[in-house]
Amino acid sequence: MRKIVMLLSVMLFMVACGKEKVETGEAKVVVAVYDENGKIATNVPVKMYNEKDYEIFEKDNLTLPTEVSRTDEKGLATFTLPQEIWFATQKQRFLTFVVQEGGGPKNYQIWSAGKTVEAGKIVKVEIRLTQFPN
Repeated sequence: MRKIVMLLSVMLFMVACGKEKVETGEAKVVVAVYDENGKIATNVPVKMYNEKDYEIFEKDNLTLPTEVSRTDEKGLATFTLPQEIWFATQKQRFLTFVVQEGGGPKNYQIWSAGKTVEAGKIVKVEIRLTQFPN
């Protein structure tokens, strides 16, 4: 009887631990870029900023991005975020994706979208390159 109780206790412990499983693995972010007419935009550089770098970028739009990817023939830029680099100390990150024309204090335009990204997940982001009204 004692062995049965011990065996059941071990099984319950294993089941309980299984429910607390932490997501692991790399995350992917797929950024779709469209022009103002809704058509895919190819060969467009998309910048990615982590939380800290985006705060700096907001004050200086010439700040180097954390990572860069270009849209492919389908208008998609893909960022692969290894778990050991991006999620070693936290399971979620808020990342901002930016398309920018020009730079400096004048004559620039920025389109951006921010998303929370979790380890082991695929996140989709959409950026539409609309023009400023005249």
